[in-house]
Amino acid sequence: MTAKTGKRCRLPTEAKWEYACRAGTTTPFNTGENLTTAQANFDGAYPYKGNRKGISRKNTVPVESFAPNGWGLKNMHGNVWEWCSDLYDESYYETCKAAGTVVNPLGPSGDSTANHVLRGGGWNYSAQFCRSASRHNDIAANRYNYVGFRVVLVP
Repeated sequence: MTAKTGKRCRLPTEAKWEYACRAGTTTPFNTGENLTTAQANFDGAYPYKGNRKGISRKNTVPVESFAPNGWGLKNMHGNVWEWCSDLYDESYYETCKAAGTVVNPLGPSGDSTANHVLRGGGWNYSAQFCRSASRHNDIAANRYNYVGFRVVLVP
């Protein structure tokens, strides 16, 4: 993409991804305390905290399918899990908190074949996995139809 556009791009860090997803909110979703299938693409058979069951689309949907968050970003919840640049460490945020790191921790370093962070949830996962703070992981070499990416421009 950098070669094509002349602009430097990269994957977001996990912390930056969550910051962008939240768009200034502190609730489980940037839409508030709950999420419906009218707001995001997830497996509607598994709603969040007592919500009514919704649609299970069983595939991705176009970006324009749902309203953007407060900062104009679309599909931050559901549709596809999104790769982050960080390597996954289950206790990384607890380690950062204990060390007093509060601004964009870069994630653990290590083997490039290690698991990387995924954020956002996917069309075939329950609403719980679409929460702004939900974390998942996988090996970057794996390919799935429910995993994608979102790039950020490097100034």
